[in-house]
Amino acid sequence: MKKTCSILLCSLFSYSYADEQTISEVDQQAESQAAISANEYISRYAYIQNPYIGMPSGGGTSTNSESSIANDSLGRKLFTDGTWNVFGAASYVDQNGANNYGYAANIFAQTGQVGGFSLGGLFTVANPWFSNQWNPSIPEDQAQGLSVIKQITPQELFVEYQYANRVQVDAGWIGINNSPWMTYYQNNTLNLVTYQGALVNINPGGGWLLTGFAINGAQLLGEEGFSQQTMYNTTWDNGTGTGNIGNQGSPSTYAFGASYTTPDQGFNFRLWGYQFTDYANMAYADSTLKLPVKDDFNFTLGIQGALQGQNGQGNILNNNGYGNSVRSNMLGAQIGINYSIFGLQLGYNNIWGASDGYEAGGLISPYTYQYATDPLYTTGWIQGMVERSSGQAYKIAPSISLLDENLVITPSYQYYATTLIPASSEYDLQISYTIPQVKGLTIFGGYGYLTNVDEDGNGVHQVQIMASYLY
Repeated sequence: MKKTCSILLCSLFSYSYADEQTISEVDQQAESQAAISANEYISRYAYIQNPYIGMPSGGGTSTNSESSIANDSLGRKLFTDGTWNVFGAASYVDQNGANNYGYAANIFAQTGQVGGFSLGGLFTVANPWFSNQWNPSIPEDQAQGLSVIKQITPQELFVEYQYANRVQVDAGWIGINNSPWMTYYQNNTLNLVTYQGALVNINPGGGWLLTGFAINGAQLLGEEGFSQQTMYNTTWDNGTGTGNIGNQGSPSTYAFGASYTTPDQGFNFRLWGYQFTDYANMAYADSTLKLPVKDDFNFTLGIQGALQGQNGQGNILNNNGYGNSVRSNMLGAQIGINYSIFGLQLGYNNIWGASDGYEAGGLISPYTYQYATDPLYTTGWIQGMVERSSGQAYKIAPSISLLDENLVITPSYQYYATTLIPASSEYDLQISYTIPQVKGLTIFGGYGYLTNVDEDGNGVHQVQIMASYLY
């Protein structure tokens, strides 16, 4: 338990993500429970490495017929039958009184298939000028999750192979968008978190999707290049209070997952196993049941659970004074109600484990920590239980969708009762407006306030305004 109180206080100043599912969908589901149809996930036009696929855009992806593609020349197959998007964004963040400004332009492109193979990548140009002049010099005041750091680099560069709608392999610098404990893209950031490795998806039929991946590096927000650093390293995260573990990196992460979805997407189930090398082994499962009452009225019931234990002989966090073991358990439940333009989510989580373990039995999550992108039902906009310790949490999140679902307003309240701080609350408000008159233009606004972030009862706040355009 050494050092944990100061770490918790500092980490509260780290920037966070909006929940794509909560902001953009009226029929709300937690991020951990997005139903995925295997036939839709593995297809010529799924483009799972494109973070912007399916979002409103001023352009679009061509969907030529199979017979037309078969008769195309090699040049047309490579270029005309592929896809591309350009994304631009600018944002202001008030991080507890410190003003932050960030802007970026990203280009994604992927060729069409030749013999099942295609090539693709994403290049980002973020904050190339004036970043030092506009933003705080003190690292703790910088919005690291936007980010405000100069970043000019490829974030994705991959080769993809697809066999019908049965098998897909992506290798190189890739995104991982269907694994609950790996951060990828969220809708109020300038770019992505990507990984160096290989990803395999298999559709065996019957509603199942099997996924496996192996990585040996990550490019976190604001980084140029891939490394073995994680969100627990201070060497990259600008002093936001992560564990002081110096340059010790995780050499690899291996994971395998299986998901099942009924044809009407009324029921889904996921089971994942992770090896976060030198951090922890984790088994995770969640399931959602949708109960329709009538066309515009339904209930959803969700459950989730996790077991976590030691990986290897020497855990990086334990070796640096954060507990003596890794033993943690998690259970969660969620009830959702959706009626017409209204939605409501009620969530609960309980995390417990060894009293001498990391954060008294808290969960370790190297690639979601501080980003607030984990799948727990009670995670708020600024943080959740992963950023805290063992204990219990509750969440209530109503929503309303207006103007033909272009305007979504989602307030939420989270209450945390943890071993480190017995009582703390988070109040959030997120607003997303997709402007129909300019397809691809979206305005996002968010406000969050945390109480009792330390033993002295101090609070912190965070405000964001962001405009983005996708073509």
